[in-house]
Amino acid sequence: MGDASKDQYKNSERFISAFNTITKELEKMVDVGGHIPFYRLVDMSKKKNGTVMTYKDDLKELSHLRNAIVHDKAYPEYAIAEPHISIVELIEKIAAELSTPKTIIPFFERKVKTFQKNDNLKAVLLSIKKHGYSQFPIYDHEKFVGLITDRGITRWMAQHVDNISIESILDTRLDDVLSFEKNKRNYVFMNKDQNIYDVREKFLHHSDLYSTRLEAILITETGRSDEKLLGIATPYDMVRIPFRDDI
Repeated sequence: MGDASKDQYKNSERFISAFNTITKELEKMVDVGGHIPFYRLVDMSKKKNGTVMTYKDDLKELSHLRNAIVHDKAYPEYAIAEPHISIVELIEKIAAELSTPKTIIPFFERKVKTFQKNDNLKAVLLSIKKHGYSQFPIYDHEKFVGLITDRGITRWMAQHVDNISIESILDTRLDDVLSFEKNKRNYVFMNKDQNIYDVREKFLHHSDLYSTRLEAILITETGRSDEKLLGIATPYDMVRIPFRDDI
């Protein structure tokens, strides 16, 4: 009986420790002075951090349990509300992901196939055949000029199929195909230190902001388009980003 009570007390200690870690991380995100209620910290920081956005409802629910524990007059000698181990593991998981986030590099690190705007369409089609790629960053020497997708290529070919030969299509320069891309906001750049949940938030909400599908997130050192590409995330990569575990 005594050992069981001791284990439960450890649960409450672990819970409060993780909660305090989360609170400190949220306070650093919003960078404001003075005491701010926890639910306000969550609402303010979710706009800046994909991890908080992912766990926002959990965090608010967990704050009720925290209040029940620490506001009881018997605490810390006795915790009136002892959290279940699954709750402890959930809040520790959130604390760990906030204090040591999974960053998009190395998570999405890969060699990205790029092309020059003077390259021909045949080179891209061969890359699709060989690698199955669907998104192709296009450059003018070192300058990024846009993103060609397999969907854009299909639209371009459909538009020209009646008045141009196959040979001419294959020899078409990529800047001609790029000019036909229907959506110009089909990509964003992100810096390598943002967390993987920020990637999911970008894909989920891009169409709300720009009324177009986000085809690729291009990752560089600081999120600038004139830097070397370190990786790429596409809609197909969404399944690689873990969702919260059910309580």
